[in-house]
Amino acid sequence: MGAAMNVNEFLILATTAPSADNSQPWRFTQTPEGLSCQYRHRKKGHDPFGTLGHGTLISAGALHENIVQITATAAHTNEITKLSEPNREWSILVPRPTIESADAKGPFSAILNRHTNRQPFKALSVKEIPLLNEDSTCRVTVLNERHEIAALADSLQRCAEGRFNDPELHEWLFSSIRWSEREAESGTGLDISTLHLPPGGRWLMHWISSWERMRLLNRFGFYRILAHVDSALFRQAPAIIAFSGGGSVDAIWEAGRTIQRTWISLNQAGIAVHPYYAITDLGNRLRDGRLLTEWVQPISKAQDQMRELLHLQADEQLHMLFRIGRPGKPAVRSRRLPANAFLQK
Repeated sequence: MGAAMNVNEFLILATTAPSADNSQPWRFTQTPEGLSCQYRHRKKGHDPFGTLGHGTLISAGALHENIVQITATAAHTNEITKLSEPNREWSILVPRPTIESADAKGPFSAILNRHTNRQPFKALSVKEIPLLNEDSTCRVTVLNERHEIAALADSLQRCAEGRFNDPELHEWLFSSIRWSEREAESGTGLDISTLHLPPGGRWLMHWISSWERMRLLNRFGFYRILAHVDSALFRQAPAIIAFSGGGSVDAIWEAGRTIQRTWISLNQAGIAVHPYYAITDLGNRLRDGRLLTEWVQPISKAQDQMRELLHLQADEQLHMLFRIGRPGKPAVRSRRLPANAFLQK
C-alpha cells in the first residue's frame, strides 16, 4: 500500500467523470464522517436537466463509477452509498476511512486518460473492441453494419434538426462554448478547439451564437445544413455502441456507471470515443411534452426508427450513443475545475 489519499487528490480523480458539455455539476461537502456529493447547477440561467434529469443522472452514475474505481484498494469500498431522498435529491456518501485507506499512488491512468475525441476515426474491427460489461441492467449493443449505422444516423440527423430549432438547447450549447484560450482556462464548458470544425467554422459558430440570427437562418433551412454536418462523422463511423435500458432513476444511474466503465475500457484499448446525446435528449423532451409543436411528428418518427433498430422494449429507452474507432488525430481535451471548486463553502 502506498501513501494515504487526501481529499484534494480524491476530488481531482473523481471529477474527471463526463458531464453535459463539461458542466461538472457536482458539489462536495466535508463532514466528520467523510464526503457527501450532490447536484449543483453551475451555469447561469435556466437549468435544462435538473437534479433528477436524465443527463444529470448519467453523469452522477459516471461519477459514482469513478469513486468505486478510485477506492478499489480501500478496505471500506462497499460502504460507498447512493441515497435518494424524499425531496427529490440524491447523494453519494464516501466515508472518510474509504478515502484515507485508498492508495494515492494509483494506478489511476485509466481514469485520467478517459476523454472525448471529436475528430474523424480510422477503421476498427469489432474483434478489437474489449469485452463489454455484462453485469449491468444497462444493455450494450455494438453496431458495425453500414445499413444499421446509416439508419441510426438518419434518426440522429432528424433529432439534430429539432435541436437546432430549440431556443433552450441553443442557449445551453452556446453558453457552454469557450471561444478563446483564456475562456477555456476557466475549467468548465467546451473549448472550441475540441470541436471538429471546417475552415471558417469557428467564425460561423460565433456568428450564429445569437438565437435571433439562428432563428432567421432557420427560416431558410439552415438547421438542415448544421444537422447534416453534425451527423456526418457518425454516419462514417467504423462502429457505434448503443446503451439502453430502463427509465427509472436507478436504471439511468446504473447506465451512467456502465457508460463510464465502457468508456474507460475503450480508451485503455486505444479506441477513440465520441458520445452522442441528441436522440436521447429529444426523446426525453418528446415524452415530457417539451418539444415545439411542429417537431413532435418528425422526432416521433426518428424515435420509432431508433427503437425498431435497437429492438427496445416499451419500458426501455436509449441512454447514449458512442461513435468509436481508431483515433486519426490526437484529441484536444477540455479543462477541468480545480479540486477546491467542488467543495461546499
